[in-house]
Amino acid sequence: MAGLLIAPGASFAQDAEGDGSSARALNESKALAVVANAIEGAIRPGYAALEEAARKQVASVEALCATPGEDKLLEARDGFEEQVSAYAGIEFVRFGPIREDNRLERLVFFPDPRGVTRRQVEELLAEEDESASTAESLAQKSVAVQGLPALEFVLFGEGSDTLATADAAYRCSYGEAIAQNVASIAGEITEAWAEDDGIYKRLTAPKADDPAYRNASDSIGEIISVFTEGLKIIRDQRIRPALGEEGTPPKAYLFLFNRSGNALAALQADFAGLSTMFEAASFTEVLPKDEAFLQNSISFEFQEARATLDDAEGPLSDTVADEDVRGKLDYAMIVAGSLRSQFENQLAASLGLSTGFSSLDGD
Repeated sequence: MAGLLIAPGASFAQDAEGDGSSARALNESKALAVVANAIEGAIRPGYAALEEAARKQVASVEALCATPGEDKLLEARDGFEEQVSAYAGIEFVRFGPIREDNRLERLVFFPDPRGVTRRQVEELLAEEDESASTAESLAQKSVAVQGLPALEFVLFGEGSDTLATADAAYRCSYGEAIAQNVASIAGEITEAWAEDDGIYKRLTAPKADDPAYRNASDSIGEIISVFTEGLKIIRDQRIRPALGEEGTPPKAYLFLFNRSGNALAALQADFAGLSTMFEAASFTEVLPKDEAFLQNSISFEFQEARATLDDAEGPLSDTVADEDVRGKLDYAMIVAGSLRSQFENQLAASLGLSTGFSSLDGD
């Protein structure tokens, strides 16, 4: 489990009433209910929404390839925006099925400071590599050419306007293969989470011999890690590199999904997805009574971040240099840091969890 460790000798905070043993058992039950709430109220619906958006994207790209035209290209590009929002809404669930078969990187290879995706995609397009024109063979290639950033370049990058004509047959078939590959990956993850056995059972009915989820503390710690790592990613990978240091020009090209003009939509969905999971999980019952205020406190900060980004003007490639927009992004980073602190130093601590190794440490 990345992000949180159980403090030696720690246990869940006890209810004010009852003896220690019954309170502990009751609290572990409540903790596992929080885990189940997060899965059923956010993780399962989130991945299902991603799969649905991905399959709609397949249909729109297939239609474009079959009958090229400006209207079909617009529909495919609109479908990409929908897919980006669906992905961002669930992207910080980085454990379980998405960690198998390199699915995380195959969906989105990022950060990519050296421009590997663009370079490799341009090579495929120049060579018209037929092995990249079917989803099955594409799945065996570099992760950089398989996922949403690669599809973004196909639909929005240099030369993409030719997709509206009959002169871009290879480019379109490659885009179709990417869309099918993404839909396949999303479908596999959705199916794995939908099963009552597997990852769902491991998290909601932990066992002492499970390598990752031995008890309720491990399970709820994994859920909390979605927030602590997700908020760190938003601040340190999604916003800060593009804004740069104060007084220096921003580098909009470092925003994820900047090429398609969807960087702001992705950030909005990032916060919305985390907020949705937090509300679905409902930590109130498992928190000690003197810490119950954290539910409302954290909810308020999520609302602040979402309202600020909803009020920002995009696309960021055009507006990030504007003082008002930059100020809103700076504020979103501040809120992300504040929220992360609340999850790590208050909510997790109140449940007997301590911060530990993060998979992002050293990035």
